[in-house]
Amino acid sequence: MPTTSRRHLILTLTLGAAATLANAEMKPADVTAARALFANNGCANCHEMNGKADGPAMRDIAKRYKGKKINAELARRIREGSAGRWGDNESHPPQGVLEPSEARLLADWVLRGAP
Repeated sequence: MPTTSRRHLILTLTLGAAATLANAEMKPADVTAARALFANNGCANCHEMNGKADGPAMRDIAKRYKGKKINAELARRIREGSAGRWGDNESHPPQGVLEPSEARLLADWVLRGAP
């Protein structure tokens, strides 16, 4: 039978894992909103979910940054543009029409593999 401190550790780890899983999932309404932003703001003109188009696939972006705290940086790149992250000829045009909260939502969605 586990000791009190061992039970406490097991409980803490279990709760921590559950919180991590809960944070990893997006609310269905946020997923729907992110998909709409992706479709309605020209993102699909350069990005596909799995295959490479003019820009990297959503799943490739998620894979590259998995486990990294890059949400705010990616949101900034979405709004302000960036160049050279995926090769010398790759550039992302500024999407300043997006509100900062919309860019954060897109970044979170992309980093979760664009579910």
